[in-house]
Amino acid sequence: MKKLVMLVVALSIVTMLAACGNNSDSGSSSDAGKKSGDQNKTEQQAKQAQDKDVKISDDEKVNKDDVVVQVNDTKIKGDQYNNIYAQTKVAMNQFGEDVSDKDQLKEQAINVLVQQELLKQDAKKQGIDISGEKVQSEFEKIKAENEDQFAAVLEQYQLSEQAYKDQLAFELTVDEYINKEITGTDVTDKEIKSYYDKLKEQSKDIPELKKVKEQIKDELTKQKENEKLQAKINELKKDAEIKNMI
Repeated sequence: MKKLVMLVVALSIVTMLAACGNNSDSGSSSDAGKKSGDQNKTEQQAKQAQDKDVKISDDEKVNKDDVVVQVNDTKIKGDQYNNIYAQTKVAMNQFGEDVSDKDQLKEQAINVLVQQELLKQDAKKQGIDISGEKVQSEFEKIKAENEDQFAAVLEQYQLSEQAYKDQLAFELTVDEYINKEITGTDVTDKEIKSYYDKLKEQSKDIPELKKVKEQIKDELTKQKENEKLQAKINELKKDAEIKNMI
């Protein structure tokens, strides 16, 4: 079930990428100390947010057949927007973010849709095609781990099974895209040690380096992947024709 939760959280990563936009410093290892220092506050905010019931009012939704944004030749309709809007609102709430500004949420949802579509289109150009059979197989595997918890997470993030499959297909596409197109994400021992030292400055309870080295390496690798993925999205966006319809 960890895989299910991680996939849902993956949407928040896309959401945060959309929020960061062209901020080239986001996710850099030089910010590790500050991020660690803010961690307790963020966790407290997230815990408080989780206790709030996130509702989507009718005026936050659009007609499922209306075109909300066009990315190059692809028209994205209201049913996709409504799904992403709900997921974005819940994800931001989970991170302790303010979700009262509906215009901001709408902009975030549109940004997520645009970025996802740009990646899908470029992945297709690069010959990346995740089969429906692979998505279904992965879906059944995740669901079978714990069906009750699966249903609870879908309810929490206001996802239908089909909407979840769509996000799963996108996540599998991104994984393949990163493996094929994103390079230069190797992490050095020096970077790991620097990150570890910053964490130690924030807390004396950090285990010795050898016990957390792989975890730090994974974190720094993911940061580099996200930075390069965002840079690629920005590059694709410059050459794209994007028409916002709402």
